[in-house]
Amino acid sequence: MLGHQSATMTLDLYGHLLNDQLDEVADAMDAARAAEASARRPAATVAALPTGRSVGGPVA
Repeated sequence: MLGHQSATMTLDLYGHLLNDQLDEVADAMDAARAAEASARRPAATVAALPTGRSVGGPVA
């Protein structure tokens, strides 16, 4: 994500800055990546059929 050749290179450069917080940083990055991916997915919609049953899909 930072444009380095590998994760090892990133840790070698910045790992000493976050000695005891690497797990917290990894969790925060995972959460940010998941939120971004979730925002890119279209939301599912449900349309009601005249019979009262529902079906998933976009509403026109």
